[in-house]
Amino acid sequence: MKAALGHQFPDSQQQLCIHHINANVLNAKRKWKDPKEEGASDSDSGSDSNRRSRAALNSRDVEAVHDPPLQGGGTVAVPHSYRGVLELWKLIVFAENKDEYEKAWSSLCQEFDDQQAILIYLYKTYLPISVQWAHCYIKKYRNFGVRVTSGTEASNNNVKSYLLNGTSHLYGLVEAIEDMLRDQEQDFADNCSQDEVLTARTYSGPGSEYLGELRMVVSQPGPDLIAKGHRQALTSVPSKSCPWPEPIGDCKESCTVSWQLGIPCRHTIFKKLETGGTLTKWDIHPRWHLRQPSSRNPYRRILDPKIATSLRGRPKNATQPVPEHMAINRKTRAGSAGTETQSRCKALGPGKQTGMRQAGCRRQPSLRRRRSEWETVSNDDLTEPPRKRQRRSASEWPATPKAS
Repeated sequence: MKAALGHQFPDSQQQLCIHHINANVLNAKRKWKDPKEEGASDSDSGSDSNRRSRAALNSRDVEAVHDPPLQGGGTVAVPHSYRGVLELWKLIVFAENKDEYEKAWSSLCQEFDDQQAILIYLYKTYLPISVQWAHCYIKKYRNFGVRVTSGTEASNNNVKSYLLNGTSHLYGLVEAIEDMLRDQEQDFADNCSQDEVLTARTYSGPGSEYLGELRMVVSQPGPDLIAKGHRQALTSVPSKSCPWPEPIGDCKESCTVSWQLGIPCRHTIFKKLETGGTLTKWDIHPRWHLRQPSSRNPYRRILDPKIATSLRGRPKNATQPVPEHMAINRKTRAGSAGTETQSRCKALGPGKQTGMRQAGCRRQPSLRRRRSEWETVSNDDLTEPPRKRQRRSASEWPATPKAS
């Protein structure tokens, strides 16, 4: 499916569902190695069955996938178990910037350095495509905050309720999909009408004047997201309790709210509060509008295409090289011996190794005694080199006697 999307929509940036990624990380419980079991032999009759029973996920494990990440970053202690791997992995997924992303990965490698199988699985499977699931990267894409595929899976599951049985023909499946889409459009229109008539009590009272007409023309999730930026902007507005607040600063590349969600960021809201103005429907992306404009202007599809293809640079759908400083420090016997040999060779130089593997020596000692240098020199002086055989000419051969 990923290859098909890349073939049909080569200019669109792909993303991976973080829910499925976290579930796969939790399924790495099967790779977890208990130090108590390392000394046990694998020939036990019940070892395989016990291992399978422990690798099975329980209800608490499934709930842990939906839990939010830990507050406090890497300073919070996590249990040294497969659940702890998931908790530290969530810090990697939801890191705000690249430095926090790399720091969280380093903490995961240090805390679970004894679980090499799990670390290698994460390193080879997900780090090369981190630009498709890490928050520090996907927040620069116009995805309107969508990070999971729950909406698509809900539609796929909803189709089954329109089918009588699983042996229906293809024409019946097409009719079921058309009926489902017709019902979904009707439900969507009803919800939009309800949002137009009913306004949340939170945004209908005093203190919400900055929203202006957005309370009537924008769907309910829109004001909820804008309210977060409004609370951040209020911290820089002078008040009686804080006449000299900290300035909000300039809107730089690190502020990606406007690009990702299509709503005004805290800097834009702060300017509205300073001038006493209100937000209009043109300050947000048309995707948040409850009603699409009725005009048939053909240039509207150029300004707001149904498929977003305007990205910052080319899409990063291929695997990317992982930085060298994020590599796993494998602690194995062979690796430690190889590292020790390399360090020793680097210190002594080529051809100056010590021990049995020195240059020019065999691994196994020979049964015959090796002659010393002086014995070799003395023997060479005493013994003359063997003379080369010379070919005799025909005149030197003795004459053969003739028979009488």
